Amino acid sequence: MVERKVGQMSLADSLVRKSRSSILDEVGAVVDWAPLRSLLGKRGGDGAGNSSYPAEVLLRCLLAGIWHNLSDPALEAAIADRLSFRRFVGLSLHDRTPDHTTLWRFRQELAKDGLIEKIFEEINRQFEAKHLILKQGTLVDASLIPARARPPRKASKEREETPPKPSVDPDAKWGKKGKKSVYGYKIHTGVDAGHTIIRRIHMTDASVTDTKPADRLFCGDEKAVYGDQAYYTHRRHARLKKTGIKDRLMHRANKHHALTARQKQLNKLIAKVRAEVERPYAVLKEQYGLRRMRFFNYTRNKVQVVLACCAYNLRRVAGILSSPRERHACG
Repeated sequence: MVERKVGQMSLADSLVRKSRSSILDEVGAVVDWAPLRSLLGKRGGDGAGNSSYPAEVLLRCLLAGIWHNLSDPALEAAIADRLSFRRFVGLSLHDRTPDHTTLWRFRQELAKDGLIEKIFEEINRQFEAKHLILKQGTLVDASLIPARARPPRKASKEREETPPKPSVDPDAKWGKKGKKSVYGYKIHTGVDAGHTIIRRIHMTDASVTDTKPADRLFCGDEKAVYGDQAYYTHRRHARLKKTGIKDRLMHRANKHHALTARQKQLNKLIAKVRAEVERPYAVLKEQYGLRRMRFFNYTRNKVQVVLACCAYNLRRVAGILSSPRERHACG
């Protein structure tokens, strides 16, 4: 299977491309795509066979689908119909549009060998090189996302011999936050306090406590770490102090010690700073369709979550650079 050549522009393409730019054009310009192409590699060999789309084209397709909260069939239709989509993904007017099964298969390819995580890291590496990640502090938080599948059904009380019906998604688990129980997954993030760019992303089933994977969310180069009471432990406090990172995790009372007036005041100040961590979750859930998981297992859902974080960071940086003051500050 050979990699098909796309994006060869005709006179008609050149005339169409003179139309005004869209937000997709702005987002596409915030990163250098060459290192991403190198990471993705070629999808086809040199032999005969059906041609395959370049990986960069398909990655751009999936990102466009996330920004517009589209299913794969709807994304296929949008790419075929909208000039801004074709321009962003790199297809000319006469190129064939990738169908939804091609997009589905490529999403599975991103799960292999940690490829999607490498893409996320490369995008952030470029933002760090441009001084868009300020490292003044990391905001840590977690959020429950319900599974697409229904939870397993309990055995009937009337018929005890009837076994419980398992869920279609065997990787999801029950989790609880406050009084709310959710069958699904949990997203854990470490967010740069300056521009709310997501620097660390970790996904677990919903049963995992917020504090268990917390150390994976710290980057080691930030000046402080901010989080709610769920993250505070004496051991973590000592570890942060040893590495020279300020502990701004909210204190919590226990049955032996109530919070002092100073700790209560400090918690209020921390809460004001860490509140910004809600911005990425609001975008992921309200705009990118992550109010509920899209697929029926951990691996496919993880790819979608990390892709959504890539999409968020790209869109966030495009917004930052559109501000004259921020553009001047970043040189």
